[in-house]
Amino acid sequence: MGLREEKKLAQRREILAAAIALFQERGYDTTRIQDIIERVRISEATFFNYFPTKDALLEEFAVQRVEAYAELLRYEMRDEKRSVPDRVRDLLRIIGLGLQQEDRQFMAVAATRSKLFYGGEGAVFERKVLAQGLLAQLFAEGQARGEIRNDVGPHLLAESLTGAYTFTIVNWLVGRWEDPGALAPRLVSVADVFLHGCKLPSA
Repeated sequence: MGLREEKKLAQRREILAAAIALFQERGYDTTRIQDIIERVRISEATFFNYFPTKDALLEEFAVQRVEAYAELLRYEMRDEKRSVPDRVRDLLRIIGLGLQQEDRQFMAVAATRSKLFYGGEGAVFERKVLAQGLLAQLFAEGQARGEIRNDVGPHLLAESLTGAYTFTIVNWLVGRWEDPGALAPRLVSVADVFLHGCKLPSA
């Protein structure tokens, strides 16, 4: 990457960081593009050169979050000493702990008004497809090691787990249950239910 490209990337990151800070301070709907421009001290033309709308800022935020999730998956895939079920539980625990440190009100906006969890097109969706493919690879490894049932394809397993933990996160974000610190253990429970199924434990 050349110096010019590095400067453009740094400017883009600065605009996004300022926008997220303002969304958290003032709320998404009450923050104007003009507020962001004034915070970063750039021209209106410069802002629109990077982001055509305010919603585009949310989409960029979502892209970064999905990329971070994909990197976490890559980390878990490299840790071949532990079982795949343990790595799946750890994956959901880390996701939960990370979200518990976030501004829950803003994250709810990002989750419901961007393609972070929903939507079937664009840059966010493309990265979600990539991340789900990585999760499928992790399940395929577990199947090869005899740790994960092999009568269901790894992509269906990845899709099913993603649906389960996504719905749990959304419920937490919108306040369906109030304890902010309960997300990480609840996601681990989701992983346990998913990995063990709904059968009663053996006597």
